[in-house]
Amino acid sequence: MSETTRSRIRFSWPRRLGGRAVLVVLATVMALHLGSIVVHHEEAVEAADTVAASQVAGRLATAARAIAAMEPSARDQAAHSLSSGSLALHWEATPAVAEMSPIESLQTLRRLLLELAPSLGQPDLRLGFGVDAALGKQQSILGTLAMSDGFYLNFSAHQATPVLTGNHAALISTSLIAAGVSVFAVLLMRQLTRPLQGLATAVDRIGRGSVVPVNEDGPDEIQQLARGFNDMQRRIAQLITDRTHALAAVSHDLRTPITRLRLRAGFVADAETQQAIDTDLDEMEAMIEATLHFLKDGIDVEQPKRTDLAAMLATLVDDATDAGFPAEYYGPRHLPMLLRSLSVKRALANLIGNATTYGTSVRVTVSETVDSIRIEVQDRGPGIPVQELERVFEPFERLDDSRNRSSGGAGLGLSIAKRAIEREGGTITLANRSEGGLVAAVVLPRDA
Repeated sequence: MSETTRSRIRFSWPRRLGGRAVLVVLATVMALHLGSIVVHHEEAVEAADTVAASQVAGRLATAARAIAAMEPSARDQAAHSLSSGSLALHWEATPAVAEMSPIESLQTLRRLLLELAPSLGQPDLRLGFGVDAALGKQQSILGTLAMSDGFYLNFSAHQATPVLTGNHAALISTSLIAAGVSVFAVLLMRQLTRPLQGLATAVDRIGRGSVVPVNEDGPDEIQQLARGFNDMQRRIAQLITDRTHALAAVSHDLRTPITRLRLRAGFVADAETQQAIDTDLDEMEAMIEATLHFLKDGIDVEQPKRTDLAAMLATLVDDATDAGFPAEYYGPRHLPMLLRSLSVKRALANLIGNATTYGTSVRVTVSETVDSIRIEVQDRGPGIPVQELERVFEPFERLDDSRNRSSGGAGLGLSIAKRAIEREGGTITLANRSEGGLVAAVVLPRDA
């Protein structure tokens, strides 16, 4: 099976649990329904064959006895007189069927005729198919009954056709049963999957600052799952509350000694020493700020709102230019999107900040497709070793070359950026440019 065929099969298979269960039930019901129709048809065919064979056997045996008792000159006329639309009789000197056909259906019909009228086997009964020369199809059954005086009673009969009109009630009954079972299966699956759908909605919203209690109803297993999930939500909410309070305390407690140290540094007589202390304090404050932003990520609940992404990027590029760094923006002038503007702006600022820190210039480009927006932040710099492209997204990870006072940070900028972009349903990747430098590519879905 080719990959294309597999993908088509996977595409046609329902994605929801309820849809798959209903499809399985419907397929089973339809298989049983079609099976019952086939069995019914076979029974009707067998019944039609039996009725037709009974009629032919009775009339043929009666006609053979009556014709044999007549004068030879009157036998052919008598055979014609005993004929009907369904059974034609001829008294002839030559057989219509030279030898018995080996076809299984005719062998079965011969056995059935002999069971119904044993006298037809004396001395010989042969069967074959008659062919319509114009249509080239088998249209009737031919037979030859050898008589004792050397003549033959040849006959032809139409093939038996099953009559189903008398059994429409059975077909309607099975169809109604299949339809009833299908409707019941759909309702049952909806009843069973409704709690799961509510649970999936709650799982998607949990951790974003909202507690979504799940109704504890349905089967015992669903109720147990819902109770466990509600308990988990309460524990997570308590953990988030405790974490928020701890962060507030840490933020205050860390900034207070830094402020005191900065004030004391102002009384240092040596200007060079004072500058060194201020630099260390600035670095410490920046690391604390980055760490707090990382730890608070997901706690501060920011609702998406309509934001001009193009204006946001142009402002960030202008800020870099005002700081004396060569930066350019290429893209639309306006690009309204539904975003969590603060977190997305922080993420893009981190990417542009990395480019200005490690490169000699930065170029920001924006391109659009029907479904997504692609943002590329390109710089001209040393790039990143290929084996490190994924590791730099890990929290507190820094490359050895950047661990210095002038360029080093807490190693959280890319981690914060990745979290923010993924929260919008987008992706962020890093790649080295062939002409030198690094490109950070952000893909955001439209109105995610």
